[in-house]
Amino acid sequence: MPAIAASMLVLGTAAHADPTIDQYVTFSGFGTLGVVHSDYSEADFIGNVVQPRGAGYSRSWSPTPDSDLGAQANITVTDALSGVVQVLSRDDANGNFKPDVEWANLKYDITSDFSVRAGRVLLPTFQRSDVQNVGYALPWVRIPLEINYVDSATYSNGIDVLYRVRTGAVTQNLQALWGSATENLPGMTFTSTHSHVGVLSDTLQYGDTSVQLVYENIEHTGSPPVRLHLVGAGLTYDPGTWFLTGDSNYTQDAYFGDFVAWYVSGGVRLGRFTPYTLYSTIRTSSAGTSGLKSLGDERTVGAGVRWDFAKNLDTKLQFEQATIETLDDPAAFANLQPAARVGDKANVLSLMLDFVF
Repeated sequence: MPAIAASMLVLGTAAHADPTIDQYVTFSGFGTLGVVHSDYSEADFIGNVVQPRGAGYSRSWSPTPDSDLGAQANITVTDALSGVVQVLSRDDANGNFKPDVEWANLKYDITSDFSVRAGRVLLPTFQRSDVQNVGYALPWVRIPLEINYVDSATYSNGIDVLYRVRTGAVTQNLQALWGSATENLPGMTFTSTHSHVGVLSDTLQYGDTSVQLVYENIEHTGSPPVRLHLVGAGLTYDPGTWFLTGDSNYTQDAYFGDFVAWYVSGGVRLGRFTPYTLYSTIRTSSAGTSGLKSLGDERTVGAGVRWDFAKNLDTKLQFEQATIETLDDPAAFANLQPAARVGDKANVLSLMLDFVF
């Protein structure tokens, strides 16, 4: 069973095991308690592209990059009508852990394979978008920051249509989404920008192989006049004893320029231990009118080990070396100082405890 599906199955099992208000509502939750150390004092290593602080410059050890806590309520109104609400607390663009509503939607099943949702839904921009804040569902400490540097929006307020197609041994999950979102633009002051969003996504499942294809169009309503087109492709092969996974995207915008980002990772499951490696990078392939010629550029190589030491609990130890390849807002760093130079390397150590309940 692929890693994402297995993790969500565990989360779902935990949800059904929890006490309920009545037969219509079930509760679940997740969280990560972690600490990150960086030996690079000329910038802060961050765990999310919108965070204004982290480990390195502000302080050498920090709990803010990855620590979070989430709670979710699943509501069943009828056999066809259901809803979900998820609240998440983690260090945000304002530098605090103020809880935010990540999901809040109603879903109506027209048929067993055709559904419509309305409300706040998670954007399927990346292969692991649906579990990006659930550390227990990830093979690593965090999703590599390079892959979501350009598009920091995580959810949309609007409507989406879900359609499942079965063709022999291949299952396709199609999604079309229209709505509005808020995000923080790369290289800009940390202010929220309102956007109109349209997404087409297709996730194909064949045995132990999963492929995601996505197209996203984002039009910002403010200034600068940003219109972003994103095309992404991700692949995971997970026969159980080991896994190989990767994700990539190409984004195009007249103001910020064109970007290519990708990562690849592999690991082996040895009983309760899963050692893994990863490599990720982002490059500006052409500059836009902003004048930021190498916005976000960096590369990261890392390795770690996950230990599933108890039911619904794991701990992870991860080491990374991130190389700064631009002074124009490198993807995994904030608070860049005047002494920072292209080619500088940050050695980053992360220790996490993940749980679901």
